[in-house]
Formats: sequence, C-alpha cells, structure tokens
Amino acid sequence: MSLKLDYFIDENIQLYQDDEHFRFNTDTKLLAKFVRLKKQERVLDIGTNNAAILVYLDHFDVKELVGVEVLEETSKLAQKNVDTFIKHPCKIVNLPIQEYKDDLFDVVVSNPPYFKLNANQKPETMTYRHLGRMEENLTLEELVLHANRLLKSYGRFYFVHRPNRLNEINKVLYENHFSIRNIQFAYDHRDNKVKSVLVEAIKESNCDMNVLESIYI
Repeated sequence: MSLKLDYFIDENIQLYQDDEHFRFNTDTKLLAKFVRLKKQERVLDIGTNNAAILVYLDHFDVKELVGVEVLEETSKLAQKNVDTFIKHPCKIVNLPIQEYKDDLFDVVVSNPPYFKLNANQKPETMTYRHLGRMEENLTLEELVLHANRLLKSYGRFYFVHRPNRLNEINKVLYENHFSIRNIQFAYDHRDNKVKSVLVEAIKESNCDMNVLESIYI
C-alpha cells in the first residue's frame, strides 16, 4: 500500500487513502452528510471501500458500525482506518454482501458502483478504481435486495447514484418493498446539469416522497 493521510469533509476527520484504490469523492461526501441517524442505531455500509463514511458517522451517537467490502486489500485499508480513527464499536467484514449475514440493522448506507459492464470489459483487466465504479461485484438489483434483507422493518436505506438510472432505481426499490421518502439532486454549477441523486428509502413504508432543495457542487 502507498498510504496518504487525508481529511474527509472536515479537517478534524482524517483517514488514510491509497492512490491505487478507489478514493472518496464528492458523492461520498454528499452521501455522508445526507444520512440522518437517531441515537444508538446500528449502521451497515455496503461497499465501504476505505471506510470514509464510517469514519464520519463515528462522530454521531451510534451503537455499532459495520462495513462490508468485497476486495481484500481495500478491506485491509478500511480496517486500518477503523483501528486508527473510530471510537465506537465497529467491524470490517471482507465478504461479498451476497454472502454476509447478521442481525437486522436500523440503517443501511451505500455509495455503490454506478456503471453497468459492457461486453468488452473483463474482470481480470480491471483496476481497483474500475471495480469501485463498475457493477462487476454488485449490481443495483443486488444492492437493493440485500439492503432489504439486512434492514429492520421501517429501516432507512441511504444511497447515492446516477440520475439517468432513476427509472430503474424506483422500479427496483418498489419490487423490494421500499418507498422513497427523501430525494435530493446534486448539480454541477459549471453546466447546471444533475450529476448525482441522493435517495433515502424506507423499508415496508407507504410514505410520500419529498424532493429536497437541490445542491450545487
């Protein structure tokens, strides 16, 4: 590993990153700040990468934080950040989320891969950065299915994705008994185009959808 110490959102929140791995980005920051926690909740981060979101959420009154990461070397980096910077009970699990089992969580959060694989992309040619962006290890359908499996009834699912997949996102959420409670669009101020969509979905709820004030980045 070639580690660099960075700060995340706030100069008081530090963590290690590796230049060869997928680094946190604007979407990671937007998602971390979008999450709303109640006291003493258990939180699962699917595809935790270097555990940046967990490091941020550690500053709230949580009961336990869990990060699941399929890539072994990336999970080692996440574990280093947990051991160094996190004070609440926290564990990193190196497994595909498809194989992970645990008690039900109050909150699930994920900054997942956004892009579908095409026929010319082979897993053996992908770097760690590619694997953080492409749906090789986790599709949208799998993400929502396992968020549902691991959440309590009326649990909250927070994630960030691409606006061009909103029809698919809404369809997959509905099929897995989620309703969107809050949705927020993040625009690039340079061209006024939506770059990311933040979603809070509630399991087994028939809530109305709120469209929150847009963010300009």
